[in-house]
Amino acid sequence: MTTVTNAQIAAIPGWFGRIDVAAFRVLLPETADHLCGGDLAELGVYKGKSAVLIGSYLQRGEILTVIDLFGADTGDIANGRENHEQYPELTRMHFEREYKAIHGVLPVVIQDFSSAISEHASHGSHRFVHIDASHLYKNVVRDIAVARLLLKPDGVVVLDDYRNGHTPGVAAAAWQAMSAGLHPFLLTPMKMYATWGDATPWKKAIDTWLKTGTDGYERQIICDDEVIRVWSNTPKIARFIPPAAMPTLRMLRARFRNS
Repeated sequence: MTTVTNAQIAAIPGWFGRIDVAAFRVLLPETADHLCGGDLAELGVYKGKSAVLIGSYLQRGEILTVIDLFGADTGDIANGRENHEQYPELTRMHFEREYKAIHGVLPVVIQDFSSAISEHASHGSHRFVHIDASHLYKNVVRDIAVARLLLKPDGVVVLDDYRNGHTPGVAAAAWQAMSAGLHPFLLTPMKMYATWGDATPWKKAIDTWLKTGTDGYERQIICDDEVIRVWSNTPKIARFIPPAAMPTLRMLRARFRNS
């Protein structure tokens, strides 16, 4: 395994929040231990921000497979419009350059529709699958079905953009999947973490993590499943302040309150 720092992840263009980086760091080693290893996969990679982190948890004998259109012609008007509007500058070269700069060796890279990963990655062998590809309802439904095909019975699937206002297709596909046995166990502002198997070990790992941090969280029941919802207690403006400056700012704030 190659150690990847949060600073290295932050330097790669893309969207991958602090809470989700932490959740990945909890669940990737936990799935390796609890499921006795297993392959990893990512559907939709952009420039590699999350793939680089996933790849850092590869163990001997495991395979990471990633798939993306990388700007290729989709042959589908709606899908082509989505790619042109949201990822106009994405190329396979961009992804491979970012990934190799950290890991040296590329994962298995497929340039195709996300659902085509089932033709390249082994079925029933994966412990962790991250879906961050198309936001169109019919495509997300297929991606979720493919993730189930790839995963071990208790493997973890992570679905990006399940609640954003501009991605209603993802939300519809995510909640619909629950009627087919998908069990969400963690909700962050951007991602849903779920399994078709037993979520107990994953919830225990998440509990341990949250009890040692400062993020806010609560428990809700959704369709008889206990789900942990987590959010950041960090004020939005603090996200743009260098960590080294935070102690001084806290001291000044305390003086202001006591004056």
